[in-house]
Amino acid sequence: MINKSTNLVFILMLMLSVLISISSNSWFTVWMGMEINMMAFIPIILEKKNMMSKEATLTYFMTQTIASMLLMLSIIMMKMAILININSPLMMSALMMKSGISPFHFWMPKVMEGLNWTNCLILMTLQKITPLLMMSMIIKMNFMMITSMLLSVMVGAIGGINQTSLRKLMAYSSISNNGWMLVAMNYSEILWINYFIMYIIMSVIMTMSMNKYKVFTMNQLMSMNEKLSMKIMLFINMLSISGLPPMMGFLPKWMVIQYSMMNNSLMLMMSLIMMTLITVYYYLRIMYSTMLLTNLNPKWSLMINKKNYIIMTTSMMSIIGLTMVSMILSLY
Repeated sequence: MINKSTNLVFILMLMLSVLISISSNSWFTVWMGMEINMMAFIPIILEKKNMMSKEATLTYFMTQTIASMLLMLSIIMMKMAILININSPLMMSALMMKSGISPFHFWMPKVMEGLNWTNCLILMTLQKITPLLMMSMIIKMNFMMITSMLLSVMVGAIGGINQTSLRKLMAYSSISNNGWMLVAMNYSEILWINYFIMYIIMSVIMTMSMNKYKVFTMNQLMSMNEKLSMKIMLFINMLSISGLPPMMGFLPKWMVIQYSMMNNSLMLMMSLIMMTLITVYYYLRIMYSTMLLTNLNPKWSLMINKKNYIIMTTSMMSIIGLTMVSMILSLY
């Protein structure tokens, strides 16, 4: 594990690599920025005394290396005029693998399980910016994309049903949101960017909450020695990221549904909604099970410790966020 000052340097390198990639007008520079990004992220997640961290780091390195080779191969073939279309399956597969989109999602739950919550947040947000942005520039609705959209939401829904690890649960939730973002990319660049921003906000809220209480498994969550009011606040954030209305997490999905209806993509949207209901189900099951096992101490109250103000504030954002944003959007 590296010290905090060195850690800050690598985080700055992560941000710089993202800026290099998204501001470039050359595919080679984009590839170079992604490589810098990978090499900066590996020292951050590697912990010498943690075997799970070592395994996660090796898995991440191998997967990203394969994706980088595929991306470089597609760039070379494109320059040699072997690939005429820039949105070739080879290039799309490489970018999907880098961002953990199904069917190239296999590495993400395993890697997330070996990371702490801060690194999980970086993996779910900052590490996705470049590949998703590149995909949005070359995406084209075809059989491969439709299959990937449906598979991502399906894997995210089914994969999280019997999970006892909260980090793996967040990984499958991230995979599910990837499918929704692919749909949003097909309709509008502004739409998927808005979705991604909302997803980042919800991920920050969830990881901050879990990191504060040092909760990694379902058993730890159920045995949390906290007031019932704090548990309720935590579950509100969970329901928000699952996309349950009227929480803030429902807003980006609502926007995608509206665009889909305008483009007559009824069957696709019905399939995504049905799969998302499974995601909502397992978050509701966590909440229900934990509440049943909670010791209802008669002394519990709404008196909040100063350290819990952040959790309370983010929970209120989750509750009223949909209403506030809807009112703002109605003005334009």
